[in-house]
Amino acid sequence: MADGCLVVYKPRGCSSHDIIDKVRRVYKVKCGHAGTLDPMAQGVLLVFCGRALKLLNFIPPEHLDKTYLMKVALGSTTDSYDATGKVTATFDQPIDFSNDQLMSTLRGFVGNYDQMPPVFSAIKVGGKRAYAMARAGEEVVLKSRKVHVTSIRLVSDYVSDSVRQLLLRVHCSRGTYVRSIAHDLGHKLGCGGHLSYLLRERVGKWAFTQAFPYWQIEKGTPFVDTASFVSCEDILPYPRLTVNAEGQQKISKGQQISRKEIVKLETDSPELCDMVQIISPEGRLIAVYGTQKNQSDEQKAGFRLCPVRVFPENEA
Repeated sequence: MADGCLVVYKPRGCSSHDIIDKVRRVYKVKCGHAGTLDPMAQGVLLVFCGRALKLLNFIPPEHLDKTYLMKVALGSTTDSYDATGKVTATFDQPIDFSNDQLMSTLRGFVGNYDQMPPVFSAIKVGGKRAYAMARAGEEVVLKSRKVHVTSIRLVSDYVSDSVRQLLLRVHCSRGTYVRSIAHDLGHKLGCGGHLSYLLRERVGKWAFTQAFPYWQIEKGTPFVDTASFVSCEDILPYPRLTVNAEGQQKISKGQQISRKEIVKLETDSPELCDMVQIISPEGRLIAVYGTQKNQSDEQKAGFRLCPVRVFPENEA
Protein backbone atom coordinates (compact mmCIF):
# COMPACT_ATOMS: atom_id res chain seq x y z
CA MET A 1 0.00 0.00 0.00
CA ALA A 2 1.32 3.47 -0.95
CA ASP A 3 1.31 5.09 2.50
CA GLY A 4 3.95 7.79 2.45
CA CYS A 5 5.30 10.82 0.62
CA LEU A 6 6.24 10.68 -3.06
CA VAL A 7 8.76 13.34 -4.06
CA VAL A 8 7.65 14.27 -7.58
CA TYR A 9 9.49 16.33 -10.20
CA LYS A 10 6.76 18.54 -11.63
CA PRO A 11 7.49 19.69 -15.19
CA ARG A 12 6.59 23.09 -16.61
CA GLY A 13 3.19 23.50 -18.18
CA CYS A 14 1.03 21.54 -15.75
CA SER A 15 -0.54 22.49 -12.44
CA SER A 16 0.01 20.89 -9.04
CA HIS A 17 -3.57 19.62 -9.22
CA ASP A 18 -2.78 17.95 -12.55
CA ILE A 19 -0.07 15.94 -10.79
CA ILE A 20 -2.40 14.94 -7.96
CA ASP A 21 -5.15 13.97 -10.40
CA LYS A 22 -2.72 11.84 -12.42
CA VAL A 23 -1.38 10.03 -9.33
CA ARG A 24 -4.93 9.34 -8.12
CA ARG A 25 -6.06 7.92 -11.46
CA VAL A 26 -2.94 5.92 -12.31
CA TYR A 27 -2.18 4.42 -8.90
CA LYS A 28 -5.71 4.44 -7.40
CA VAL A 29 -4.55 6.11 -4.18
CA LYS A 30 -5.88 8.94 -2.06
CA CYS A 31 -3.36 11.79 -2.15
CA GLY A 32 -2.74 15.52 -1.79
CA HIS A 33 0.21 17.92 -2.10
CA ALA A 34 2.05 20.08 0.43
CA GLY A 35 2.39 23.45 -1.30
CA THR A 36 1.31 24.58 -4.75
CA LEU A 37 3.87 24.97 -7.52
CA ASP A 38 2.79 27.31 -10.35
CA PRO A 39 2.29 25.86 -13.86
CA MET A 40 5.26 27.81 -15.25
CA ALA A 41 7.53 26.41 -12.50
CA GLN A 42 9.20 23.03 -12.24
CA GLY A 43 10.80 20.98 -9.51
CA VAL A 44 9.89 19.36 -6.21
CA LEU A 45 6.25 18.72 -5.38
CA LEU A 46 5.55 16.61 -2.28
CA VAL A 47 2.62 14.23 -2.83
CA PHE A 48 1.30 12.64 0.36
CA CYS A 49 -0.46 9.32 -0.20
CA GLY A 50 -2.84 7.25 1.92
CA ARG A 51 -2.20 7.39 5.66
CA ALA A 52 0.54 9.99 5.15
CA LEU A 53 -2.17 12.61 4.49
CA LYS A 54 -2.89 12.46 8.22
CA LEU A 55 0.68 13.55 8.98
CA LEU A 56 0.68 16.88 7.15
CA ASN A 57 -0.60 18.87 10.13
CA PHE A 58 2.16 17.44 12.33
CA ILE A 59 5.09 18.59 10.18
CA PRO A 60 6.61 21.78 11.67
CA PRO A 61 6.56 24.66 9.14
CA GLU A 62 10.35 25.03 9.34
CA HIS A 63 10.67 21.46 8.06
CA LEU A 64 8.84 22.49 4.88
CA ASP A 65 11.03 25.47 3.99
CA LYS A 66 11.99 25.76 0.35
CA THR A 67 14.97 26.47 -1.89
CA TYR A 68 14.42 27.97 -5.35
CA LEU A 69 16.58 28.79 -8.35
CA MET A 70 14.86 31.73 -10.00
CA LYS A 71 15.41 34.19 -12.85
CA VAL A 72 14.23 37.77 -12.71
CA ALA A 73 13.80 39.53 -16.06
CA LEU A 74 14.42 43.23 -15.51
CA GLY A 75 12.79 46.08 -17.42
CA SER A 76 9.12 45.04 -17.39
CA THR A 77 6.42 44.21 -14.87
CA THR A 78 3.40 41.95 -15.34
CA ASP A 79 0.05 41.61 -13.58
CA SER A 80 0.86 38.06 -12.45
CA TYR A 81 4.44 38.96 -11.44
CA ASP A 82 5.74 36.30 -13.84
CA ALA A 83 6.20 35.64 -17.56
CA THR A 84 2.67 34.26 -18.00
CA GLY A 85 0.97 37.58 -17.24
CA LYS A 86 0.21 40.72 -19.19
CA VAL A 87 2.88 43.41 -19.28
CA THR A 88 1.70 46.38 -17.23
CA ALA A 89 4.78 48.61 -17.48
CA THR A 90 8.11 48.78 -19.29
CA PHE A 91 11.31 50.62 -18.49
CA ASP A 92 12.56 52.41 -21.62
CA GLN A 93 15.88 53.63 -20.23
CA PRO A 94 19.20 51.79 -19.83
CA ILE A 95 19.21 49.61 -16.72
CA ASP A 96 22.15 50.88 -14.77
CA PHE A 97 22.99 50.04 -11.16
CA SER A 98 26.21 49.03 -9.48
CA ASN A 99 26.94 45.62 -8.05
CA ASP A 100 27.02 47.18 -4.59
CA GLN A 101 23.52 48.57 -5.13
CA LEU A 102 22.27 45.18 -6.26
CA MET A 103 23.80 43.32 -3.34
CA SER A 104 22.48 45.87 -0.87
CA THR A 105 18.99 45.52 -2.35
CA LEU A 106 19.14 41.72 -2.17
CA ARG A 107 20.23 41.84 1.47
CA GLY A 108 17.09 43.87 2.18
CA PHE A 109 14.98 40.78 1.50
CA VAL A 110 16.75 38.61 4.09
CA GLY A 111 14.93 38.09 7.38
CA ASN A 112 11.29 38.56 8.38
CA TYR A 113 9.12 40.99 6.47
CA ASP A 114 5.57 41.64 5.31
CA GLN A 115 5.09 40.39 1.77
CA MET A 116 2.19 41.26 -0.51
CA PRO A 117 1.10 38.16 -2.49
CA PRO A 118 0.25 38.42 -6.21
CA VAL A 119 -3.44 38.85 -7.01
CA PHE A 120 -3.04 35.87 -9.34
CA SER A 121 -2.59 33.41 -6.48
CA ALA A 122 -4.50 30.53 -4.89
CA ILE A 123 -5.29 32.52 -1.75
CA LYS A 124 -8.99 32.49 -0.93
CA VAL A 125 -10.89 35.76 -0.59
CA GLY A 126 -14.45 35.36 0.65
CA GLY A 127 -14.41 31.71 -0.37
CA LYS A 128 -13.09 32.41 -3.89
CA ARG A 129 -9.60 31.88 -5.28
CA ALA A 130 -7.86 35.20 -5.87
CA TYR A 131 -6.69 34.18 -9.36
CA ALA A 132 -10.27 33.29 -10.39
CA MET A 133 -11.50 36.69 -9.22
CA ALA A 134 -8.64 38.46 -11.03
CA ARG A 135 -9.35 36.60 -14.28
CA ALA A 136 -13.01 37.54 -14.00
CA GLY A 137 -12.10 41.19 -13.66
CA GLU A 138 -13.19 41.41 -10.03
CA GLU A 139 -11.39 43.58 -7.54
CA VAL A 140 -8.99 41.53 -5.41
CA VAL A 141 -7.86 42.92 -2.05
CA LEU A 142 -5.20 40.82 -0.35
CA LYS A 143 -3.48 41.31 2.97
CA SER A 144 0.26 41.15 3.41
CA ARG A 145 1.67 38.11 5.17
CA LYS A 146 4.69 37.48 7.35
CA VAL A 147 7.39 35.55 5.50
CA HIS A 148 11.00 34.70 6.22
CA VAL A 149 13.88 34.63 3.74
CA THR A 150 16.88 32.81 5.17
CA SER A 151 19.18 33.70 2.29
CA ILE A 152 19.14 35.13 -1.22
CA ARG A 153 22.25 34.78 -3.36
CA LEU A 154 23.18 36.17 -6.76
CA VAL A 155 24.26 33.30 -9.02
CA SER A 156 24.57 35.26 -12.27
CA ASP A 157 23.84 38.67 -13.77
CA TYR A 158 23.70 38.54 -17.57
CA VAL A 159 21.91 39.76 -20.70
CA SER A 160 19.94 37.38 -22.95
CA ASP A 161 17.99 38.52 -26.03
CA SER A 162 18.52 42.14 -24.92
CA VAL A 163 16.90 41.43 -21.53
CA ARG A 164 18.93 41.71 -18.36
CA GLN A 165 18.41 38.62 -16.20
CA LEU A 166 19.32 37.98 -12.57
CA LEU A 167 19.74 34.33 -11.60
CA LEU A 168 19.13 33.96 -7.86
CA ARG A 169 19.00 31.14 -5.31
CA VAL A 170 16.50 31.77 -2.52
CA HIS A 171 15.98 29.83 0.70
CA CYS A 172 12.68 30.86 2.27
CA SER A 173 9.81 29.86 4.52
CA ARG A 174 6.69 28.03 3.48
CA GLY A 175 4.13 30.50 2.12
CA THR A 176 6.67 32.85 0.53
CA TYR A 177 5.82 33.95 -3.01
CA VAL A 178 9.02 34.17 -5.05
CA ARG A 179 7.00 35.92 -7.76
CA SER A 180 6.52 38.74 -5.27
CA ILE A 181 10.25 38.78 -4.57
CA ALA A 182 10.90 39.18 -8.31
CA HIS A 183 8.32 41.96 -8.59
CA ASP A 184 9.52 43.78 -5.46
CA LEU A 185 13.17 43.48 -6.48
CA GLY A 186 12.44 45.10 -9.84
CA HIS A 187 10.56 47.88 -8.06
CA LYS A 188 13.40 48.52 -5.60
CA LEU A 189 15.94 48.62 -8.42
CA GLY A 190 13.77 51.20 -10.20
CA CYS A 191 13.41 49.35 -13.49
CA GLY A 192 10.66 46.83 -12.80
CA GLY A 193 10.96 43.07 -13.13
CA HIS A 194 9.12 39.78 -13.23
CA LEU A 195 9.82 36.09 -12.67
CA SER A 196 10.95 34.46 -15.92
CA TYR A 197 12.05 31.01 -14.67
CA LEU A 198 11.59 28.99 -11.50
CA LEU A 199 13.00 25.69 -10.27
CA ARG A 200 12.03 24.48 -6.81
CA GLU A 201 15.20 22.63 -5.83
CA ARG A 202 14.17 21.48 -2.39
CA VAL A 203 11.29 21.25 0.11
CA GLY A 204 12.52 20.52 3.62
CA LYS A 205 15.05 17.70 3.36
CA TRP A 206 13.70 16.41 0.03
CA ALA A 207 15.60 17.55 -3.07
CA PHE A 208 14.85 17.46 -6.79
CA THR A 209 17.74 15.03 -7.30
CA GLN A 210 15.66 12.27 -5.68
CA ALA A 211 12.36 13.27 -7.33
CA PHE A 212 10.20 10.88 -9.34
CA PRO A 213 9.84 12.06 -12.97
CA TYR A 214 6.34 12.86 -14.21
CA TRP A 215 6.77 10.66 -17.27
CA GLN A 216 7.26 7.70 -14.95
CA ILE A 217 3.91 8.50 -13.34
CA GLU A 218 2.28 8.60 -16.78
CA LYS A 219 3.69 5.12 -17.45
CA GLY A 220 2.41 3.85 -14.10
CA THR A 221 5.90 2.88 -12.92
CA PRO A 222 5.83 1.55 -9.32
CA PHE A 223 7.42 4.04 -6.91
CA VAL A 224 7.17 2.55 -3.40
CA ASP A 225 10.62 0.91 -3.53
CA THR A 226 12.39 3.91 -5.08
CA ALA A 227 14.47 6.67 -3.46
CA SER A 228 11.64 9.08 -4.35
CA PHE A 229 9.24 7.50 -1.85
CA VAL A 230 9.37 8.25 1.88
CA SER A 231 7.43 5.94 4.20
CA CYS A 232 5.20 7.30 6.97
CA GLU A 233 7.80 6.27 9.53
CA ASP A 234 10.43 8.56 7.96
CA ILE A 235 8.38 11.72 7.38
CA LEU A 236 8.06 13.35 10.81
CA PRO A 237 11.12 14.89 12.52
CA TYR A 238 10.19 13.66 16.02
CA PRO A 239 11.85 10.98 18.17
CA ARG A 240 10.74 7.40 17.45
CA LEU A 241 9.45 5.42 20.40
CA THR A 242 8.97 1.71 19.76
CA VAL A 243 6.50 -0.17 21.99
CA ASN A 244 5.87 -3.84 22.65
CA ALA A 245 2.64 -5.71 21.89
CA GLU A 246 1.06 -4.68 25.20
CA GLY A 247 1.92 -1.04 24.49
CA GLN A 248 0.46 -1.34 21.00
CA GLN A 249 -2.83 -2.50 22.48
CA LYS A 250 -2.92 0.51 24.81
CA ILE A 251 -2.00 2.86 21.96
CA SER A 252 -4.87 1.52 19.81
CA LYS A 253 -7.26 2.62 22.58
CA GLY A 254 -5.61 6.02 23.01
CA GLN A 255 -4.34 5.17 26.46
CA GLN A 256 -1.18 6.29 28.22
CA ILE A 257 1.73 3.87 28.25
CA SER A 258 4.24 3.12 30.97
CA ARG A 259 8.00 2.62 30.84
CA LYS A 260 7.65 -1.18 30.79
CA GLU A 261 5.84 -1.01 27.40
CA ILE A 262 8.67 0.96 25.78
CA VAL A 263 11.19 -1.13 23.83
CA LYS A 264 13.48 1.69 22.65
CA LEU A 265 13.66 5.42 22.00
CA GLU A 266 15.52 6.80 18.98
CA THR A 267 16.27 10.52 18.89
CA ASP A 268 18.83 12.95 17.49
CA SER A 269 18.15 15.51 20.22
CA PRO A 270 19.10 15.31 23.91
CA GLU A 271 16.25 17.69 24.74
CA LEU A 272 12.63 16.75 25.35
CA CYS A 273 10.50 17.23 22.22
CA ASP A 274 6.85 18.24 22.19
CA MET A 275 5.87 15.11 20.30
CA VAL A 276 7.06 11.56 19.67
CA GLN A 277 6.22 9.00 17.01
CA ILE A 278 4.90 5.73 18.37
CA ILE A 279 6.19 2.74 16.40
CA SER A 280 4.69 -0.75 16.58
CA PRO A 281 6.81 -3.89 17.16
CA GLU A 282 6.61 -4.43 13.37
CA GLY A 283 8.09 -0.97 12.70
CA ARG A 284 4.85 0.74 11.64
CA LEU A 285 3.85 4.26 12.69
CA ILE A 286 0.71 3.83 14.81
CA ALA A 287 0.34 7.14 16.66
CA VAL A 288 1.68 10.57 17.50
CA TYR A 289 1.84 11.31 21.23
CA GLY A 290 2.56 14.59 22.97
CA THR A 291 5.01 14.87 25.85
CA GLN A 292 4.21 16.65 29.10
CA LYS A 293 6.60 17.22 31.98
CA ASN A 294 5.37 15.94 35.31
CA GLN A 295 4.42 18.90 37.46
CA SER A 296 3.35 17.30 40.73
CA ASP A 297 5.92 16.88 43.50
CA GLU A 298 4.35 13.54 44.27
CA GLN A 299 5.20 12.27 40.80
CA LYS A 300 8.60 11.05 39.78
CA ALA A 301 10.75 13.35 37.71
CA GLY A 302 10.31 12.87 33.97
CA PHE A 303 7.45 13.19 31.52
CA ARG A 304 4.26 11.47 30.52
CA LEU A 305 2.91 10.73 27.06
CA CYS A 306 -0.58 11.75 25.97
CA PRO A 307 -2.30 10.71 22.72
CA VAL A 308 -2.53 13.36 20.01
CA ARG A 309 -3.43 11.21 17.00
CA VAL A 310 -3.87 7.44 16.78
CA PHE A 311 -3.78 5.79 13.36
CA PRO A 312 -6.00 2.68 13.17
CA GLU A 313 -4.50 -0.16 11.16
CA ASN A 314 -7.32 -0.02 8.58
CA GLU A 315 -7.27 3.79 8.25
CA ALA A 316 -6.57 5.04 4.72
